[in-house]
Amino acid sequence: MKQFIYLLSFFIFYSCAGSNSTPEYRTATTALRSDQNLEKAEKAALAAIELYPDNPLAAFFLAYEIYGQPNSQLTNYAKAATYFKMAIEMDNKDGDDDKLEAPKMIEGGMKLETIKQGVAYYSKLLRIELYNEGITYINEGNNKKAEKSLLLATSLINNDTQSYQQLALIYYNMENYSDALTYANKSLEIEKNTPMMYWVKGSIESQSGNNIKAEELLSKAYDLSLANEESPAVKTLLMSTLFEILFTNEKKEQALELSEKLIESDPTNIDLYNNAGAVYQNLFLDQQTENANLFKNLNNLNESELEQLKIAYKDCIQLAQKSRENFLMCSELEMDEIESESYYDKSKKLKYEINDIKRIIKKINKKLDES
Repeated sequence: MKQFIYLLSFFIFYSCAGSNSTPEYRTATTALRSDQNLEKAEKAALAAIELYPDNPLAAFFLAYEIYGQPNSQLTNYAKAATYFKMAIEMDNKDGDDDKLEAPKMIEGGMKLETIKQGVAYYSKLLRIELYNEGITYINEGNNKKAEKSLLLATSLINNDTQSYQQLALIYYNMENYSDALTYANKSLEIEKNTPMMYWVKGSIESQSGNNIKAEELLSKAYDLSLANEESPAVKTLLMSTLFEILFTNEKKEQALELSEKLIESDPTNIDLYNNAGAVYQNLFLDQQTENANLFKNLNNLNESELEQLKIAYKDCIQLAQKSRENFLMCSELEMDEIESESYYDKSKKLKYEINDIKRIIKKINKKLDES
């Protein structure tokens, strides 16, 4: 009779513990949940995996309760991803859907009962942690760590467009254009209207000297940013890049119109005026440097070259004037007096430079009269 009672108790214990539970697994769960001994729990779970390579419970336990918990001494998202994958591989060996130790209730009244259900659900949560970790590293300027976190995130779920997009931008900033294109294309296969991915592709084409293709892609990026009502910062970046490639492709009037349209869409946004002013100023300075090198050889230029130089200086005036107008608008809109004065100083400096260029043009005209 005593033997019967003992066997009945033994059967009930093992039934409650789960049909696929093992002594090592129970040691691991007890060490963690009752004793809060992470190291002992980890060691016991690893032993369970070694002894029972077809039983996925311990692998799931390691992934979810040991390595996948934030703010734990043993938190390791890379290991969590590894053991989630291992749990699925072990579960697939016998063709049956192994059960979790016990059903887990989640939001919405849903119940997780199998290893596959548990891995699918908690992998998504882990992917969110990894993605957020990657963004934190990006904000800290640590692209290598961000890359590692985001690649792990993509290994946990299919079609992770957010991580694909961030990886494309990281690789572009690291000048790894091959991988940047790979992840930009992966993202666009899923979400075709993502302007920053066309920006990545267009910028890479520009770097390669394929300016016509670059213009096509950058135009698409900018148009999508308007259609999607992207933030002013994104629209300004895309406008600036398109602006430059239009100038490179000698479509100056189209480039100048582009800036005006963006400001018209948000006429009280100081950032738009400031960024437009800066773009015009940079183009002005680049053209001014090129012109100055030619002006040094003024006496050696023929009539055609002098005419071309004069046109180039007139273009400089146009760029400087546009820059000045935008900085003056910043000065008017800015409520902070110090910032407002700073914008005004920029516009005043440009006015002096415009006057200097006008004097240079007079010298060129004089040289033309003499030729």
